[in-house]
Amino acid sequence: MMKVTPYRIGIVDIGSNSIRLVIYDTTPDGGYKIIKECKHSARLSAKINEQGSLDKIEMSTIVPILKQFRQVCNTFGVEEIRAGATAAIRNATNSQEIIEFLSQESTIDITLVSGEEEAYFGFLGVINSFDIEDGFIVDIGGGSTEITLFENRIFKKSVSLPFGAVNTNVKFGNDGNWNEEQILKLREYVLSMLEEHEWMQSRYQLPLFGLGGTIRSLGKIDQKDAHYSLPISHGYTLTTESVDQLYNILPSLPLEKRKQINGLSKSRADIIVSGLIIVHTVYHYIQAKHCLISGEGLREGMLHDLINPAQSVKPSTLDYSIQTLLTFEAEGSRAHLDHVYTLSNTLYETLRSDGDSEEHKKLLYVSIMLYRIGGHINYYQYNRHTHYWIMNSSIRGLTHREIILCALIASYNTKSRKQKLSLDHQDILLASDEEWIHKLGSLVQLCIALDQSETQAVKEIQTEIRNKTLYLTSQSDVETWIEQEEMDNVAKVFKSSWDLKLKINFSSIS
Repeated sequence: MMKVTPYRIGIVDIGSNSIRLVIYDTTPDGGYKIIKECKHSARLSAKINEQGSLDKIEMSTIVPILKQFRQVCNTFGVEEIRAGATAAIRNATNSQEIIEFLSQESTIDITLVSGEEEAYFGFLGVINSFDIEDGFIVDIGGGSTEITLFENRIFKKSVSLPFGAVNTNVKFGNDGNWNEEQILKLREYVLSMLEEHEWMQSRYQLPLFGLGGTIRSLGKIDQKDAHYSLPISHGYTLTTESVDQLYNILPSLPLEKRKQINGLSKSRADIIVSGLIIVHTVYHYIQAKHCLISGEGLREGMLHDLINPAQSVKPSTLDYSIQTLLTFEAEGSRAHLDHVYTLSNTLYETLRSDGDSEEHKKLLYVSIMLYRIGGHINYYQYNRHTHYWIMNSSIRGLTHREIILCALIASYNTKSRKQKLSLDHQDILLASDEEWIHKLGSLVQLCIALDQSETQAVKEIQTEIRNKTLYLTSQSDVETWIEQEEMDNVAKVFKSSWDLKLKINFSSIS
């Protein structure tokens, strides 16, 4: 597969709580890969004075950070920088003056991101990392909260509200320690603003997608508490029970005890309560079904909008994600992968039995496209490395359960049939998944064997099941010795998984 020459872009996000630089390698069709990230905790929302402005002397403390960000970009050969400042600077009465000052001193062209733009960029980040049609998004920053409704993957409504985890902690908290009166006051303050927007209660039981450090921290706490077996934040689900439990426990803990919570960084222990109160209030006001954590938001949205503003929403997150991974990471030709997938569809239609056929086809597609991805590390052990790679990669459009299944199916080999592969993830997988790991895994291996030479020597196959036997006739116009030898190795695995004998006839169409 031909590798593209990536275009390198730096995104600088000057937020209310932190300032970040993320450098991406990008492709013309909107694919990207993170190659560097730098972060500085600034707490800009806490620097706004009683007059509502930001002092230049205070803001000069972040100039060295921005200058170093510029230096990092130069070192990494960044070809374009997009820098945006959000709520902390946006809400200041002298926002334009501060933007001009920071731009001049840092030599980075910084723009002020409006509340509407911030909500839209957050939407782009979410919609291109989940295959979902309808939902709400809540993005809790340090100085603002954006709430968005989307339907049929189309941005519908949004609002940017002037409260976040940092400025509400300053206004309502007591150095990170909270009592019932303070909690109630913040809750009433948030509700009073939510009630001005009737559309937030127009769709019940939709998923709520959460952005920002507060949501990610709550997810990590919940994962640690549940001994969750897949330590990935993106796509993790916070149930109503979890949201309520966190709300009932965290605010009552003194700050010093909160710092000891497993999964919560000490630097966020003071503002986690204010952020949690906002999350809990929004969650119940819109009557969400559950809360899904998104690892992609504002910065990725700014990137999508910059690379391809006319097609910034991808029709299929999974297809887009797989295409991006193959562009950057592929081992082997796309023609081989496509051919193996075509063969798998023919076989699956013959073999299909009880089960979710649409999900099975999705698992086959991902597993086949990525089965050789571990070859980057070591060709001779690529199965083992493929398993690790998929389990720790950023495949968007899959649930956590589907990620685990794809890792096990893609890395399946002749030894797998004697193992119980679902043991490590019984908290996530279904009881029926073990059987389908073996069935789909052996099916993938069979199809790979049919193009073992990666030359598409086997042009097509015909299949039929009779008397507990799968009769498979392959047609080719060239020699298929490599394929024939490999088929002998997978026949036992296939029989063990499907309880079918395998009879293969290699015929020539020449």
